[in-house]
Amino acid sequence: MQKNNVIKVISIIIGTIIGAGFASGKEIFLFFKIYQGMGIIGIIFSCLITAIIIYVTLKIAIDKKIENNEEFLQKITKNNISKNILKIIINVFLIISFFIMIAGWSAFFKQKYNIPTIITSLIMSILLYFTFMKNIDGIMKINGYIIPILIIIVIYIATTNINRTEPPKFENVSRASALFSAMLYSSYNSIILIPILISSSKIIKNEKQIKIITIITAIILAILSICIFQILSLAKFNINYVELPILKILEKNKIQEILYSIVVVIAIFTSAISAGFGILENIKTKEKYKKAAFVLCFLSIPISYIGFGKLINIMYPVFGAIGIYQIALLCYNSKNK
Repeated sequence: MQKNNVIKVISIIIGTIIGAGFASGKEIFLFFKIYQGMGIIGIIFSCLITAIIIYVTLKIAIDKKIENNEEFLQKITKNNISKNILKIIINVFLIISFFIMIAGWSAFFKQKYNIPTIITSLIMSILLYFTFMKNIDGIMKINGYIIPILIIIVIYIATTNINRTEPPKFENVSRASALFSAMLYSSYNSIILIPILISSSKIIKNEKQIKIITIITAIILAILSICIFQILSLAKFNINYVELPILKILEKNKIQEILYSIVVVIAIFTSAISAGFGILENIKTKEKYKKAAFVLCFLSIPISYIGFGKLINIMYPVFGAIGIYQIALLCYNSKNK
């Protein structure tokens, strides 16, 4: 049973981080690929930061018996004004992340099958609404089934195309910029990740499990990120102008394109669940929870028209900078328990 709980938590962490931006290739391009070989170093650095976030958050949540994100913020800030500002920032980011997932879902079906945005965003919002009616255990169960499929497909496609890629170059690239970009990537992911870690901590029993979860998750994230990085190297077009670059790269290989389409759909769905649940988990009464879930899902329909790529390019780096503040508080608190 304990082993199953560890796998569940790893699956939900992976599902939270690997959303539409990651699976499409947009995030890896924006934060790592543009730095060529240094981007690989950046990926490793980013995974180390994420590992620290996972370990420290779970340790604090378990040691202090923290139930939700509000209690966690109270613990790491000690100041009500700072806590409230951080709470607003986190909720805004979670809402935007949720909307980005819906936009990514619509962009996928628009690019591949020319299905109108109104139809796909409506279907997605309905699916998510009914998913939110389940508790965190139900969400973990969903991720436990579908995340392994995602991992296998990404690794398979990357390894079958490895002979077509050239070794990354390290010339004319700022190391400082590459590492700072990696830090931004980890920090904005921490905003959506921490609420899920707190909810997941309830089924973790001891520090040994925390260490296992931290190490395995960091390794899987590094492998998947490098796989996406490698596939992006095959691009013969300007990635800036394509919403879902990985699918465009694979469009000449129909089997791989279909397989990766499954990856994109899984990634979007699981990350949207995590963002939405992170927003809703602090609502105490069942009736208010249902109403908030309905409003959140309904609003995602018109917002999905803004465009997936635009939302990622503008919002993620901004919230990455804000997320650094939360990481600093987290690390400071770990030293001053």
